[in-house]
Amino acid sequence: MNAVDTIQGWLVNQIAKQLGINPQTIKVTEPLTRYGLDSIDSVTIVGDMEDWLGAELPSTLLWDYPTIDKAAKYLVDEIGVSPAETSNVQPAAVANKPKEEATQGKGWGGLWNKISGS
Repeated sequence: MNAVDTIQGWLVNQIAKQLGINPQTIKVTEPLTRYGLDSIDSVTIVGDMEDWLGAELPSTLLWDYPTIDKAAKYLVDEIGVSPAETSNVQPAAVANKPKEEATQGKGWGGLWNKISGS
């Protein structure tokens, strides 16, 4: 995993946690506003990223580079950050649960199970 992938994985997980959404639903090439990221969330995530990377970053990073892909490439190519490969960041794919387990008893699937008696 290279530095861009590491940063992308970290951002996916942080954004999912901040917004309370499934990391699997986040595409690194989609504008972050599509997921409901507002300026307060954005500044919070950039602040957490500064702590994680040990680098000073522009608070407008996620507005200037509005996709995870663009932000990660900017950080590596322009700022020169290189996150430690051994950091406690999990790629989004590792953090995912099997679909059955994730939907069991939750949302419409859980409601349907109760109605249908399955």
